[in-house]
Amino acid sequence: MQSIQDLLRGALVVSCQAAPGNPLDDTEAIRRMCLAVLENGARGLRLNSPEHIEALRRHTAVPIIGIQKRYRDGELFITPDFESAVRLAAAGASIIALDCTRSTKDRVWSPDTSWKTLIERIHRELKLPVMADIATLDEARAAAAAGADFIGTTLNGYTEETRDVHSFDWNLLSSLIQELSVPIIAEGHISDPDLARRAISAGAWCVVAGSAITRPGVITAKFVQAMTKVERKSAVIGVDIGGTAIKAALVHGDGSIEFPAKVPTDASKGRAAIAAGLIKAISAVLDSACSSGKTPEAIGIASAGAIDSETGSVFAATDNLPGWTGFNLSAFGEENFKLPTFVANDAHAAVLAEMHFGAARTLSDFVAITVGTGIGGGIVVGRKLLAGQHGFAGTVGHQVIRAGGEPCNCGRKGCLEAYVSTCALLREFERLNGTLDTSLDSAARALEINRLARAGDGAARSAYATLAGFLAEGVANIFNILDPQAVLISGGLISGYPEFIRQVEIRTRELLHFGEKRAPLIIAAEAGQFAGVQGAGTLAFRA
Repeated sequence: MQSIQDLLRGALVVSCQAAPGNPLDDTEAIRRMCLAVLENGARGLRLNSPEHIEALRRHTAVPIIGIQKRYRDGELFITPDFESAVRLAAAGASIIALDCTRSTKDRVWSPDTSWKTLIERIHRELKLPVMADIATLDEARAAAAAGADFIGTTLNGYTEETRDVHSFDWNLLSSLIQELSVPIIAEGHISDPDLARRAISAGAWCVVAGSAITRPGVITAKFVQAMTKVERKSAVIGVDIGGTAIKAALVHGDGSIEFPAKVPTDASKGRAAIAAGLIKAISAVLDSACSSGKTPEAIGIASAGAIDSETGSVFAATDNLPGWTGFNLSAFGEENFKLPTFVANDAHAAVLAEMHFGAARTLSDFVAITVGTGIGGGIVVGRKLLAGQHGFAGTVGHQVIRAGGEPCNCGRKGCLEAYVSTCALLREFERLNGTLDTSLDSAARALEINRLARAGDGAARSAYATLAGFLAEGVANIFNILDPQAVLISGGLISGYPEFIRQVEIRTRELLHFGEKRAPLIIAAEAGQFAGVQGAGTLAFRA
């Protein structure tokens, strides 16, 4: 027979509870809710009270984490005495959960009911495992030392000490997994499926989700609040200046865009041509917006190169935009369109889009990498994008991974960008005797290699595998230096080929010291082809 630990490994456990006075605070309502979640894949339940547990135990043998909520003087206590545990066990609970936070020390239910005593008695007399609901690492250490069989992050954000925590604490989860041998259950603030998936990927034994699944009132309120925010947000114009095209659109506060426009950059013709394309793109969006009765309140511009954040000018341009150094984008936007104009580096803008609208919505510390003609990047610490003294922070493509190696367009040799880029992919594919139409430009040939890789072509897949190995070296350096929660990867060069990111993750883990214990989380960015436009929009919203 499988142990309870085995049954719960990798499982979704659904907490089916209702607050006192809620329309769903009824045993039959809870029973039906539980049957619905079990029918759709939940492999465990967390239930409050013997009545609810008994009602479900007649229908299922899945593990049930039992708790008994008790109230006194307005304060909530979770399974505060042994008598409560006895009744939960008699009703069919598989695990008894207790509040093992530091706060219980000063407000025990009675003098002989410390949680340490309860753990010992539940083990000895009821022969059941105990789940310790904790809020901090120190509390988890104490619970593990006292013999808790599972430790849950349940109360992080709900105690006086952690009251400023309003989202899932990934650093806490990581510390618990690395330091303790007890199975760690991720619970509390698990508000969507991506968070549950990420928790399991990070090493959580299982995930408990509650309000996001079982509380219609909470779910409805989130919809209403989100829709209200959209209605109240003004709109701005977001612009992304790339080497081949200038993209623009009307950007709303939720990240959605309208009236997208795209014009050639004509970068080879110099500064005047780029500026003319910029006017054309912004004007197209502005005209469409005004025709629809929408008035943009500002402009956000993302441009390649280092940006002087104080003046809004291009401090140093890349080779893709000749003559662009020194161009004052902020003044240009304000003079031509009479709108406040805010400017950032294009890679940084893409990172802002991920942070506010994409895969990093719930992350506080991460690094984003864009793979294309070169390698762009951005570093976020504490939900703040690091720009650096001259706007160069996050240029992860110019870390040297091969001393004296391939020449890089920055003037050095052996940079990561020299090994992971459009040119590097073409070079590797040709080395493997892959054949392409030489009449195509480099971007078109790279897209063809991407198509061939997705179709199973051996040379194309091998070329990508080689690039993945080089990128893993750079990503491993990032994890060693910054220890971020995650690294996000995006870019047209790897679009539609998820195998590349999987290979980078596997190889990074192999390169890292204790890579298996601190498994790196490397995921695909989500913001899409208008990430730069969306990110530029956030500059104006948050100015």
